[in-house]
Amino acid sequence: MATWQDVIGYVRANYKVAEEGQGMMKLIFETGNLRTQVVLLWRQTLGDGGEEWLQIESPFGDINAVNMPAAVRAVGQTVCGGIASFGDFVTIRHSLPLDNLNINEFERPLALVTNTADQFEQMFTGGDRL
Repeated sequence: MATWQDVIGYVRANYKVAEEGQGMMKLIFETGNLRTQVVLLWRQTLGDGGEEWLQIESPFGDINAVNMPAAVRAVGQTVCGGIASFGDFVTIRHSLPLDNLNINEFERPLALVTNTADQFEQMFTGGDRL
């Protein structure tokens, strides 16, 4: 994969896409015990738009309800992803440059962001609310 179009093609061929928009794909993963996790894929560009990046993001709670100091400490124990916000939601987010991106450099962070957000949702909100 080297472009956003390559990512779109790969994701369409390997995952069920819940929603698609300009520079965005929404996936919903079943994480077990009747739980699901929303994951958003975003096309981002740096500088003058010549450098494409892929952003993987998954919400885990309402920004006004999550204990942010505890969440920041918890994300400090993870290898992949950091805390960000999307609208009124706190998210786990990881970004990757698309140039020369190998499939494992997409698949593993996708799984880590999804699972971390699901775990944080359980820890900080007590359930599957998003």
